[in-house]
Amino acid sequence: MKRSESLASAAFVGLALLLAPLYAAPRRGTETSTPVTRPREYRLRLYHTHTGERIDIVYRRGGKYLPDALAQLDHFLRDHRTGEVHHYSPGVFDLLVDLTAQVGHPGAEYQIICGYRTPWSNNYLRSHSTGVAEHSLHMQAEAIDVRLPGTTTEELRKAALSLHRGGVGYYPRSEFVHVDVGRVRQWCFGCATSTRSGD
Repeated sequence: MKRSESLASAAFVGLALLLAPLYAAPRRGTETSTPVTRPREYRLRLYHTHTGERIDIVYRRGGKYLPDALAQLDHFLRDHRTGEVHHYSPGVFDLLVDLTAQVGHPGAEYQIICGYRTPWSNNYLRSHSTGVAEHSLHMQAEAIDVRLPGTTTEELRKAALSLHRGGVGYYPRSEFVHVDVGRVRQWCFGCATSTRSGD
């Protein structure tokens, strides 16, 4: 190797040694990277009292609803008499999530008494009970009847009313609460002061 090449090589190595600290990894505790915030997951746990089926599913992340999960919930909440499926209003699912938090049992498993109803099923129920409305929001997949084990029906009703998110029906004899995403209103079927006869 020529002398000039040897000197150039030595100079390059020296320069690299001088610059190395500038490119070294930061010392522990000096990192300035921003932590990644994961979007909130919205989860529902449901047990259907008529079909015996259960579902435990994340249906929303942050502000994004998950289409596959919504489709599974639509099928789960199908009319158990006819098997017909109707697309549910996701607002019903958000209401259920917020309701468990309101009673202090976030993530608790609901018992589903009634989900979607076809017009046929609604008429069938109306012929057997005075507690079913002719234009029930169950037929629009905007209502659901539930129980929440570990929470009394009265407590569940009060929590639902406090949310001011739609209709709340109280059925103390059958031990369930109706909630929907329609206009804000309330009723009690079987109560002495009942002002409405159905959902």
